[in-house]
Amino acid sequence: MRRILFLTTCLSAPFAGQAADFPTRAPVQTAVVYLQGAEITRSAIEEVPAGRHRLLVPVPSDRQAPSRIELRGATLGTVEILPDAVTDGRPYLSPNQQQALAALEAAEDATHRAEDARLRAAAAMKAADDRLAFLRSVTGASLTTLDPDQITATATAVSDGTQAAEIIRADARADLRAAEQARDAANRVLEQAKRDLAASGADLGPITLMAVEIVAEDAGPVDLTLTSFAANAGWSPVYDIHLDADEKVTLTRKATVWQRTGMTLSEVDLTLSTADPFAQAGPSFVGPDRARVVEPQPRVSVQSDTFAMDTATGRAAPAPAIESAARLEPQFDGPVVTYVYPTAVTVPEGGGQVTLSLGDVTLDARVFNRAAPRLDETAFLMADVTNTSGEPILPGTATLFREDARVGETALPLLAAGGETELAFGAQQHLRLEFVLLDNATGDRGVFVTSGTREQEMIFRLRNLSDSPETVETRFALPFSEEEDLDIRVRATPPPDRRDVDDLRGVSEWDITLDGGAEAAVRIGVDLEWPEDETLIWRP
Repeated sequence: MRRILFLTTCLSAPFAGQAADFPTRAPVQTAVVYLQGAEITRSAIEEVPAGRHRLLVPVPSDRQAPSRIELRGATLGTVEILPDAVTDGRPYLSPNQQQALAALEAAEDATHRAEDARLRAAAAMKAADDRLAFLRSVTGASLTTLDPDQITATATAVSDGTQAAEIIRADARADLRAAEQARDAANRVLEQAKRDLAASGADLGPITLMAVEIVAEDAGPVDLTLTSFAANAGWSPVYDIHLDADEKVTLTRKATVWQRTGMTLSEVDLTLSTADPFAQAGPSFVGPDRARVVEPQPRVSVQSDTFAMDTATGRAAPAPAIESAARLEPQFDGPVVTYVYPTAVTVPEGGGQVTLSLGDVTLDARVFNRAAPRLDETAFLMADVTNTSGEPILPGTATLFREDARVGETALPLLAAGGETELAFGAQQHLRLEFVLLDNATGDRGVFVTSGTREQEMIFRLRNLSDSPETVETRFALPFSEEEDLDIRVRATPPPDRRDVDDLRGVSEWDITLDGGAEAAVRIGVDLEWPEDETLIWRP
């Protein structure tokens, strides 16, 4: 209780000669954002009298003391976290947050005024309705005691009054409608002001404070710098990849930055880093490797995927362990890459994303056509890209464009300087593919065959529907066997230009050149022989 009273008193009026508490906002000045995590630096300058004081800095409620505190102009004393120390957070708002709060308060006042005007208009409308109701309640039966002249005068007065009341009621209805529209417009402004204040990261209280004790030998400025690490932040690379008509590949690099640190990152100096702050800091422990033998323990068990019963003991055996998914983080063998963003950046608190441009890179590429006639109906345009930028290209999501037309998305792998990768840029509709499975000697097209021999003929065709010549790298998986009892003989006409492509056994490739309007075909024969008491499992 004594601490709270002292804090409240000193927040309202610190003065020279006595120990005082100084509200210190310490806004974020710089942020080094890693792929996961961020190092955040805050700073402030306070004018303090000589003596022992405390600088009260707002911190997220779940945050421990910063990993590094630097002080100039005074000596550092104790550091203490004061949970929910003050209920009014307005003294700690930044200028932008104060402006957002003022806009919210103005919107609330405008909403109240609009509602008051609507209530007045509604009251005028009710008064007009009541007046009309009274005039309409006058009937002939109530005038039977009057003479003819009085009846005529009363009827005229009622008629004129009703007409006037209708006009008043119409005006009141229009005023009420306008007041309701003004009220609705004020409510929309109010809702936007609430969103703007929330987006600014303003915390109106209660506020958790970090009390930094200082001892100042002389009156003057004290420079406080706080550096802390926050895990709830990060960035990821994003790319637009354009294949131009001149067969150049342009990589537009972007970074998506987010944070949930509980702090406002407004107009900060931002650095993006590929360093891994969670990387293993030291070598793994190497313990003894003991080998031993034991007598086997026979055991019969009945198991399913999720439950096992040990019949020897009658007790449930433990289910197989399932390893939890590892946190997906890029691994880098080369040097750390950093991007110092040239202008100040604001990253909203709460997980909102900001996308930053990191510039364009033009890469060398070999553009070609590739076809898989067993699986597809068209060939596809491909680019074999070489990273000639001189720096690593980080893994990330990439949107692919072919002459400014969006053709899809892909996951771009890590490309070291000089590294290569293949990118696909959509279907080549004029390069049509056809695969035909011809009748085989056993008359059986199934996957499971038991006759002992099979002779299968198949053919694939390529057609060029355009007027220009095209070369197509065409891939087809020829069957192979790793079993001595299964004999496979494969005939391909024409033979492939390359076999075991990309170290994939049996995957073969043909370089097929087609003139405009031309067609080409490759015929493949497969002879298989195996013991008759066994079953062939193969789909051509």
